[in-house]
Amino acid sequence: MAMATNVFKPELWSKLLLRDIMNYGVMLDCVNRNYEGEIKNQGDTVHIQKIGDITINTHDESKAMTHQNIAGTTQVLKIDQAKDFMFLVSDIDKVQANVELMTKYTNKAKKNVVNVKDAYLHALGIAAATNDMGTVAITAENIYGTLVDMFAELARANAIGADGKGEDGKRPYIVLPPEVVAVIKKSPEASHATTLGDDTVRKGAIMQYAGFDIKQSTNVGADGTFNILAGTTEGITYAEQITKVESLKDKDFFGDFVRGLYLYGGLAAQPECLAKAVFTVA
Repeated sequence: MAMATNVFKPELWSKLLLRDIMNYGVMLDCVNRNYEGEIKNQGDTVHIQKIGDITINTHDESKAMTHQNIAGTTQVLKIDQAKDFMFLVSDIDKVQANVELMTKYTNKAKKNVVNVKDAYLHALGIAAATNDMGTVAITAENIYGTLVDMFAELARANAIGADGKGEDGKRPYIVLPPEVVAVIKKSPEASHATTLGDDTVRKGAIMQYAGFDIKQSTNVGADGTFNILAGTTEGITYAEQITKVESLKDKDFFGDFVRGLYLYGGLAAQPECLAKAVFTVA
């Protein structure tokens, strides 16, 4: 009788975990990663220089021009979040291991890390005070108008241009829970919304509505009260790295541990590119 082949390859598990965890999540498409660079340790920092504004003067040929001293500010992106994961793969599982089994394990790790990461990124979204709409009781009759007003807040703050898009060329996003998405689908205007078919361009977006790419998340509140975040990718800067994914032999059981260390950090670098509200749904 043919012996079962041991196809367990720790390096393959590592690649699956790295790919799945790094490239999945609703909020990842809502941030920029311009300053990610080389992150090696918890506590690393990235210094971001924010330039000052330029004053435009009325030219007078009879007077000498005077120069302006540009006073820039420095923001610090701290890599101050560290998460780890570790699970045991028994020798029995190794003998029976195949792509389907590895996918189940990596999907479980992926989902748990994504939930933590998405909640963290959403909490970073501290919008400018002028872009805070306060608390709004949402109904099918007023949801469209409410989102139009939030869109207008971003336009007024110059976060989006006349074409309705941000500096990255994308429509602004808004992250909504399933309860609010359900209200949208019941609204009269929903029949005019366009479903997005290309999720490689706007990963996680489920539809376009009131000028926004709608992204659905369960990490924005519960029990009918939801903290809503909208904006462009310029608003939040994010950096992450899995510094290690490795396997080691367990000394007490027949199996191998697979473990990983995950570092990340973020900053609301441009609050004027964010808008927020608290939606209540009866």
